Amino acid sequence: MMPEEIPLDKNCQIIGVEEPGIYIIDKSHGVLSHPNEHQKKESHQKTLLKADYCKKREAYSWISGKTEKNFYLCHRLDSATSGIIIGCIDPLIADFIKDAFSKRLIKKTYLAITHNNEKAKMGKWQDSLIEKKQDGKLRVAKGKGSLAITIASRERAVRGQFNLQLLKLKPLTGRTHQLRYQCMARRMPIIGDRTYGDFSLNRIFSKKNKINRLCLHASEIEFEGKYKEKTFKIFAESPFPRQLGKIFP
Repeated sequence: MMPEEIPLDKNCQIIGVEEPGIYIIDKSHGVLSHPNEHQKKESHQKTLLKADYCKKREAYSWISGKTEKNFYLCHRLDSATSGIIIGCIDPLIADFIKDAFSKRLIKKTYLAITHNNEKAKMGKWQDSLIEKKQDGKLRVAKGKGSLAITIASRERAVRGQFNLQLLKLKPLTGRTHQLRYQCMARRMPIIGDRTYGDFSLNRIFSKKNKINRLCLHASEIEFEGKYKEKTFKIFAESPFPRQLGKIFP
């Protein structure tokens, strides 16, 4: 299958295709990894592919000519987060990659623009998180739940009006809203976060900079695996979106 045969959302682009049939996609913010179940199709959701989606198989499907085509998600990104997402046209390879994600064999790097709390420690962050429903939406909070682990480093800081910093975040686990909650818990919420953020700061920042999005970007992914005696390597980088690059060039 050639990359152009995938009915990709116009705001996303394929940045790499690796054998055997692994697609590396740069997802735009505001695009869902897959449709939300509670929303109707006519709500015109922006989804990664313009095709039907099966939650059970974690796969998109569509008809090309007289042939049914399938595209299997290997992981997900929040709709508000931009950056690298991986999918595959082979369900067995997709399961193999998903298993690698669950075993923490795939290295991921995110960039985040946050409020600068100079007292916040960098290094290894560990938080026990629980999931709960609030106003019908999924949220996470501190509690006796799954452990979220992230390696954090402060790359740059800009004091100015908003006292911002650029963080590099390497999650070692994949908990719901992990990075967003962990930043908020250390009093440096990610700019533009409408769930865990500083809403007053968000409004002022958006008005001044004309940026109305979550400032979180999945910038890099790396994995080496062996499937049926064939070794393959994945290394992909997604540049910081131009809009966010205006803040940290």
